[in-house]
Amino acid sequence: MHQLYLAYGRKVKELLSQSDAETWIEDLWDMYTGFTFFSRESGYDPKGHDRFVPFKQLVFFFQDVGKMKS
Repeated sequence: MHQLYLAYGRKVKELLSQSDAETWIEDLWDMYTGFTFFSRESGYDPKGHDRFVPFKQLVFFFQDVGKMKS
């Protein structure tokens, strides 16, 4: 299990080397805003809430990462 955590850590480090946490949060909000505009135009989506929950968790993840670097 320890190897798996190290592998996850390497992937997260690689991801965060592309942009800082604040930039990821802004980009996530931009993507979600575009998605909600599309959803509004395309009609009711019964899975909308199911998509919001993982999105919210991603935002919280990047907020936590940002706090770690402070």
